[in-house]
Amino acid sequence: MRTKDHAAYLYIIPSLLFILMFLFLPILYNVLVGFTDLRGVKFEKMSFIGFANYVQLVSDPIFLKSLTNVFVFMLLTLLFQMGLGLLLTVFLANKFRGHRVMELIFFMPVVLSSVVIAHSFNQIYEPNFGGLNRLLDFLGLGDFQRIWLGDQTWALYAILAANIYQWTGMGIIYYRVGLANISQEIYEAAKIDGAGFWQQLIRITTPLLKYSHLTIMLMTTIGTLKFFDLVYIMTGGGPAGSTEFPMTYLYKRLSMEGNNGLGSALATLVVILAIALAVVQTKAFKKVDVD
Repeated sequence: MRTKDHAAYLYIIPSLLFILMFLFLPILYNVLVGFTDLRGVKFEKMSFIGFANYVQLVSDPIFLKSLTNVFVFMLLTLLFQMGLGLLLTVFLANKFRGHRVMELIFFMPVVLSSVVIAHSFNQIYEPNFGGLNRLLDFLGLGDFQRIWLGDQTWALYAILAANIYQWTGMGIIYYRVGLANISQEIYEAAKIDGAGFWQQLIRITTPLLKYSHLTIMLMTTIGTLKFFDLVYIMTGGGPAGSTEFPMTYLYKRLSMEGNNGLGSALATLVVILAIALAVVQTKAFKKVDVD
């Protein structure tokens, strides 16, 4: 028996070495570089500077703005993706005529490249010939026309709309999986007791989909913290840093300054923040389970 146990350990050694080399060692290297002034690949000129990179980050108003944008974006994305996603899931579950076409419409953006989504919305927001301003003009709301991606107040929300369009379908997928695991007998009993649509949605469907809620929250949290492609293509973090995110900030620091030390410190902060938020969300849902 012991020989078989030893053989089992031998079989997992290659996988453990792979994980060590390509996961844990790069993470350790990144953390260590965050305490240095490394620029580019000039290792011979690298020196230990302690927490100087972290102090520089928390002292930079642009970086602090990027964190504010992350939390605003995260909360609004969750609000729409969970609320709209749940309503659409229940709507599509009715299997009405043409529901397959509707499903395709909602799921298609999920499989499209972010580049395609970004360029499509850039055309919609184009100030002179874009669809949004033309629609406002057609409706007699010309006073509401904006240079959407060039307006410091509206640019973030313009990107938010594109992001919600792209990922609401993913929320529907998670909710559909959860909805399939809810017994129809519960709804039938609720109907007998006189519960209407909204009562069933609030008192039955929403609580029983708690694990779908948690999955969407975790995925949205991580996705927002590493949000880059959509915002970089649409605004590049502008105007005046109003749509800056940690990853666009990181890209600029690395590409323009080659500041690997600062970039590593920022990446470490983002990972710590992601883990902290994930732990808080998971514990909150466990507490709800206990209650």
